[in-house]
Amino acid sequence: MVKLSAEALEAMVTDSPNASLTHALYWAERGWPVFPLAPNDKLPLFPNPHRNAKGPDGKPIQCEGQCGLLGHGVKDATRDPEKIRRMFAGRPDANVGGATTGRIVIDVDYQHDGTRVESLPTTRVHLSGRGNGNEHLIYLMGGAVGQTLTQGKLAQGVDLKAGPNAYVVLPGSTHPETGRPYTVADDGVEEHPLTDDEVAAVWAEYGAPLPGSRRAQAPASGSPSPSRDLLAPGGPRESSKVLNALRNPPERGKGVTNDWLATVAGHYARLHRENREFYEVEVGRAIAMVDPDYEDANKTIESIWNTEHSKEGDHAFAVAQRVQAKLVEHDAKAAFGRALAELDPAPPFDLGTLEDVLARPEQEQYRIKGLMLADGFTSIVAQRKTGKTTFNLNMADAMLTGRDFLGRFPVVPVDGNIAILNYEVSGHQLGLWADKVGVDRKRLILVNLRGRRNPLSHEQDRAELAARLRAYDVESMFVDPFSRAFYGESQQDNTQVQAFLNDLDVFARSEVGARDVVLNVHAGWNGNRSRGASALEDHPDSIVWLRKSDEDTENGPRYLSALGRDVDVDEDQLAFDPSTQRLSLTGFGSRLQARREQKTTALEGPILGVIRQDPGLNTSAIEKRLRELQVRFQKGDVNQALNQMAQTGSVRRERGQFGAVLNYPAGQTLGIANGGVRNDF
Repeated sequence: MVKLSAEALEAMVTDSPNASLTHALYWAERGWPVFPLAPNDKLPLFPNPHRNAKGPDGKPIQCEGQCGLLGHGVKDATRDPEKIRRMFAGRPDANVGGATTGRIVIDVDYQHDGTRVESLPTTRVHLSGRGNGNEHLIYLMGGAVGQTLTQGKLAQGVDLKAGPNAYVVLPGSTHPETGRPYTVADDGVEEHPLTDDEVAAVWAEYGAPLPGSRRAQAPASGSPSPSRDLLAPGGPRESSKVLNALRNPPERGKGVTNDWLATVAGHYARLHRENREFYEVEVGRAIAMVDPDYEDANKTIESIWNTEHSKEGDHAFAVAQRVQAKLVEHDAKAAFGRALAELDPAPPFDLGTLEDVLARPEQEQYRIKGLMLADGFTSIVAQRKTGKTTFNLNMADAMLTGRDFLGRFPVVPVDGNIAILNYEVSGHQLGLWADKVGVDRKRLILVNLRGRRNPLSHEQDRAELAARLRAYDVESMFVDPFSRAFYGESQQDNTQVQAFLNDLDVFARSEVGARDVVLNVHAGWNGNRSRGASALEDHPDSIVWLRKSDEDTENGPRYLSALGRDVDVDEDQLAFDPSTQRLSLTGFGSRLQARREQKTTALEGPILGVIRQDPGLNTSAIEKRLRELQVRFQKGDVNQALNQMAQTGSVRRERGQFGAVLNYPAGQTLGIANGGVRNDF
């Protein structure tokens, strides 16, 4: 068997990041209910949560822990490892108190004339850290009489601790006076069950009344502390001062009674801060030695109690309660997480080696080839009034039917249905537009949320919406727009926006079961970036931009471009058919190309006027005439316009002398340079 010597206990302290917790768990495993004592002390660590509080009857509140708070001394003792960890968390220097539940402890103080009678059976012995040989003889309750024992005094220098309402300082703790640890004399000796006959023999040899012959009273020492060798809270100097005061009480009428009483009362107020009744009994006994009728006794007793309790412990009490509350909250979160995991288990991880992943059945890379990845997150960043709702409906129709999107991009159709979380327009209006586009009436699910609380931020609404969308077998989900679906405080905060986007992915994929997410985002004033945090452009797999022409007219042309993972679509002009609400790409190019064509068209008339008046001019001569006419253009614009006019047949260009290119009017000019395309949108 291992002997828990002082060296062994010191090793336990050294090796453990929380020595007190290690000791507490060690003794709990051996049947001791434990609780924390103050560092290097024998008093409970946690102050009484009901100190100075009184009940409806005006008397001090008597609570044995049913309030659920810590601070009830030995009533906090437990063998539950989780509770022990909470009590000792962050308190590596705390001492360990052990409730004598099911045990009988005989405390022999040899320095105060204590003796160990021969009738005491051999049992396990705990040695005091005082280092003077004082002992705790540890017995188990082995008979009916033992069950009736509590705490009291057996003889001079011999105290009794028994039952759940008493406690002792356990080995591993340090003594208040010496700082040395309490130890076990020989761990190979078992705790002896003390029988009724043995109790009778021991009590008889000590000359003490048998248990039950009289009602147990407060110990003669006046202390509910765990042992007679408990040093006073103030240390040796205070102990000597108080002991001297008690041994030499003042004479009545000398004018020093109140000072003497304050000294004695202060000592007992600290010693019995968890039990005011003991405090009042001890101070009452003390004042009775000087003046039983001292008129200021009650006033001084009350004042000293209040002073000591306000001066000490308030901060510790507040800290202890805050720590306890935080620990409870921490445990509650952990328990909630475990319960939630059991009720709603997460899907398994998509995990495997590269070889495993490549060996899986081949899947389509794109939902819309070149524009939207399969199982992806796509953002549509649109300037105001660019027709993003019409664009969404055209996209949804293509995804349902499989027809080429915008007449250019092949589509892998969805097997299920498509839902639109519509925060922006009325449900009726959206329905009319969708019907004009020709979207399948039975496969497009409209969730109209304008004017309603946001279901994404309301737990019950969110769960109900997810369940209903699952019932509709929604495979792709549109959210329109981000600015109204977002439930954070600031759309400019990257952390909040990224958290929302992650949560939107979780809602769509894990809760609804959708594969594709499309989020509409409003663009900034120039249409070149999203309005809001940069996370809006970091999160998507691909971004589709919808922009107006530079003139920003209501019925002007609209332009599309896209960029992302394996997505790169150059800007091109969209065409809109008002009769079918259908969109298509024209191939006319970007806004830059449109600006160039506009310049060319603007120069046609003045150039024709010049060469009709003077046929055969070269380009430089035409530029000089245009400047004289105050026609605005830039370098290269006139030559580009002449080339365009030559292609359309309005100008004939011929080589002249020395290779000069000469320009002549040629036949009937065309009114529309590029053919007719309606841009009403």
